[in-house]
Amino acid sequence: MKLSIIIPCYNAAEFIEQCLESVLPNAKSDVQIIIVNDGSTDNSSEIITDTTQRFPETNLIIINQDNAGLSAARNKGLSIATGEYISFLDSDDLYHRDFWSQIPPLLNDSSIDIIEFNADQFENDISNIVEHIDCAVYKDKEQIFASEQLKPAFQRCKWYPWARVYKKSLFLANGIEFPVGRLYEDMSTVPALYLKSKCIFGINKPLIWYRFHKKSITQTFRQNDLSDLVYVATQLSLLAKESPETKAILFPTVQRVFNLIKYMLIKNRQAIFSLQDQMQLRKALMPFIIEFRISRKIQILILPLYLSTVVRLRKK
Repeated sequence: MKLSIIIPCYNAAEFIEQCLESVLPNAKSDVQIIIVNDGSTDNSSEIITDTTQRFPETNLIIINQDNAGLSAARNKGLSIATGEYISFLDSDDLYHRDFWSQIPPLLNDSSIDIIEFNADQFENDISNIVEHIDCAVYKDKEQIFASEQLKPAFQRCKWYPWARVYKKSLFLANGIEFPVGRLYEDMSTVPALYLKSKCIFGINKPLIWYRFHKKSITQTFRQNDLSDLVYVATQLSLLAKESPETKAILFPTVQRVFNLIKYMLIKNRQAIFSLQDQMQLRKALMPFIIEFRISRKIQILILPLYLSTVVRLRKK
């Protein structure tokens, strides 16, 4: 089996059929499809059954489990995948037709650890493209001999899990999985995979349609967002401790986390950022402090005072 495509689904009745129709007709005998129905309470399960029955020759596994979240669903799929390579497709997104002509031939080169590509974000219909998302920074095959070569990917900071195909051994050999119960799970997981990669293949064209809709978890603030971002900063700090030479490379993602936290605090009047989380964030940022400009260094050093000022000004 060359490729396992993992499709988590939670209450995606409106979109799952279109998603599956971008996969099932194109999946050859060496492609495995794993659909993880993560406790859907709508009729997603029935749609999955009806749609997949139209493609009886497909290598297909359907898992029905209690709701455990996106990361747990991906991890579940990963745990039973038999493909040499793994891809993740969200239930409201779909593959370009070009995915099937571009990706499978590359999977015969087992030296490639990650294949990265771009995406088109659309709203309502794929004819309505609202943004081109450039995730691929490399051109064709790039052998990685030093972490410095990874700098372009970390500077771009587009860590969407679905914008890549991964060698499964990257996860298994390094004990990498998605953090269960966390949002922003991509911002710590995908960088860890890149740091372990020895060969990356870049395709500078969109191979996936990424759906924008108002129900998306990225469009609404949840109180847990703040603690989940602190978790990301902590994981990035641990990666830097593991390989000190990667501090400068990890810095753009760390800075993005810090900026996101400040943005959420300013934008959302109901946001509460506990002192414990603030101190944990400061601890996670300290290994990178030399990379910040002077004004940010001061903000980090006096973080609780600085953030309480941000909140006070927000209320005014």
